[in-house]
Amino acid sequence: MEKKIKALFINGSPRKNKNTAQLLQKAMEGAESAGAEVEMVNLYDRNLNYKGCLSCFACKIKGGKKGVCSFKDDLQPILEKAVQADVLVCGSPNYCSYPSAMLRAFMERLIFPAVNYSDYSKPVILKKLHSATIYTMNCPNKDTYRMANYHILMDTSAQQLGMFGPTEILCSFDTYQFNNYEKYDAASFNEPHKAEVRNNQFPKDLEKAFELGERLVRQCEEEQ
Repeated sequence: MEKKIKALFINGSPRKNKNTAQLLQKAMEGAESAGAEVEMVNLYDRNLNYKGCLSCFACKIKGGKKGVCSFKDDLQPILEKAVQADVLVCGSPNYCSYPSAMLRAFMERLIFPAVNYSDYSKPVILKKLHSATIYTMNCPNKDTYRMANYHILMDTSAQQLGMFGPTEILCSFDTYQFNNYEKYDAASFNEPHKAEVRNNQFPKDLEKAFELGERLVRQCEEEQ
């Protein structure tokens, strides 16, 4: 019996049904349509209590457990799933020019055990991982994304997943942020324009996310 591809989706947004979550859901549907076994984890779930890397260096001890963070908290079993997955897709809104703090903490705990202090060119990975990062933001387009240095501040975080295998980045720009713009001090945003982007562009981004999830699974299947 052929082994099923395992795909894990990490929601680094505090909202479980808004822009980032919707894109991740579509990516998950794409992966499932390609035959993968899928799971979504919401990092802002109130039942999850964890921190970023505590610099305990347990992952660097000679003869110790390698390739996965061994600090015992609510994130540890999720990290175990991540390093054993075939596909990993992370998602986050842009918060103050960076991915969310919860996703950054997850990334610290995922990445640092893979960093090989004896040979940086040979990361400590348990298996090859096809991955992607989905970002959502008010930033209106790719040109502004670069002008704001997000291609450095945001992409550098996402590209660290490349030590596990091929990785991609999908950005959804100019997203509709509030349910009712009249309630908030947000005069710099044109609500009719935001609504137009939500109605016309965001569905296209959802399609791209579906194709992304499907593509990552197909790539894994081709390597089996």
